[in-house]
Amino acid sequence: MNALERWQTAIAGNLASGSVAGFKKDETSFSSALAGNTRMQPGEVGAEISNYMPQASTRVSESQGALRQTGKDLDFAIQGSGYFQVSTTGGGKAYTRDGEFHLDGNGKLVNKQGLEVQCESGPLTVDIKLGPVTVNSTGGVTQGDSSLGKLAIFDLAKSGQLQRTGNGLLAPAKGGVPARVENPEVFQGYVEESNVVPLQEMVNLIAVSRAYEVSQKLISSIDQTTRSAIESLGTP
Repeated sequence: MNALERWQTAIAGNLASGSVAGFKKDETSFSSALAGNTRMQPGEVGAEISNYMPQASTRVSESQGALRQTGKDLDFAIQGSGYFQVSTTGGGKAYTRDGEFHLDGNGKLVNKQGLEVQCESGPLTVDIKLGPVTVNSTGGVTQGDSSLGKLAIFDLAKSGQLQRTGNGLLAPAKGGVPARVENPEVFQGYVEESNVVPLQEMVNLIAVSRAYEVSQKLISSIDQTTRSAIESLGTP
């Protein structure tokens, strides 16, 4: 039942963020066998019994979302592997597939939270007086005849489990090192939609509800059987 509650929480988060560009859903999986050694030593009856129950684990799905055309010069989408890199307020780095960017008051390219989008040489700064920005298929940014750099795009798939850092951003789990994507496939004027399929999430929600109900009935049945046994054995 605890595992089902975790699954339900993941589903609720997926549905709540299903309309956010670039959002990657959480997937929940369950162990196929009971964990631990079921043999108990004398005096350890019931010890660490939770180790003998199926475990649920949640991971971030990196499946591709559909690309939607917006026609905006500062909207970018990645086809295939890779994440845009942004600098966090604490000086660290975070990663996102949400390419709905804009310029701040200083002409720097930022995301929705105002975090600076990184090029391979640092933050990207644009002078709006020089005309529109153009991004080629590999992430190279130009303005007129001037090259402004190349978008820093990293592959997180090989860095291990991903963790959420808030505001829809991701980072490798502790010890993970992202790898730079040398030849990314970038589309200007597009954004990637979330990879959440609302209908599938609703089906999962129904499955969770039914499984939870069955578990409750099973516990009630075991309690009733135990109560009947105690009453029978306790009768002179």
